Amino acid sequence: MDCRENGRLDPFVSNTEHRGLVLVGGDFSDRQADSVAIKSSTFEKVRLARTALRKPEFEVVSFRGCDMANGDWEESILAKVEMDECRMTGIGMVHAALADCRFVSCEAKMANFRFSAMKKTNFVGCSLRNADFQRADLRGTVFEDCDLRGAQMSFAKLDGVVFCGSQIDDLQVGVDDLRGAIVDASQAAYLAGLMGLVIR
Repeated sequence: MDCRENGRLDPFVSNTEHRGLVLVGGDFSDRQADSVAIKSSTFEKVRLARTALRKPEFEVVSFRGCDMANGDWEESILAKVEMDECRMTGIGMVHAALADCRFVSCEAKMANFRFSAMKKTNFVGCSLRNADFQRADLRGTVFEDCDLRGAQMSFAKLDGVVFCGSQIDDLQVGVDDLRGAIVDASQAAYLAGLMGLVIR
């Protein structure tokens, strides 16, 4: 299958697999593809806005300064993926599976991770305001110094999730859902207030 457009490699062609890609710059916005697999690759300052990728697979891939805002990556598989200073506003990763992933300083307001499963995944210094993690399996996920204000985590599995240092004002979550979550003292006081407890 021809994976080039205007002489340049286009990795977002349905039912293709690529390894060892190093892409710097380039605009792949609005691409649509099914079952794309990309492994052992690097994307730097690549535009992926509004991409519709169904069941994409990324393994040992680094995204640096990329724009994937409002993308729809349904049922995506991410393994050992790093996203650094990426724009992920409104991205949809519904029913995604993430393992050994790390997100650093990403803008991910209103991102949709509903029904996703995460293992050994860290978010560091990310804006996740109004993000949707409803019914996601987040057990063991770390949110370090993140903005989670208004995020939706109802019915999510939060056992072992670390929230320390993150802003959790208006976090949408049930009392029972928080069982086993790890919070710092200021967060505990805030959550106690939501539960109607009075601390003296």
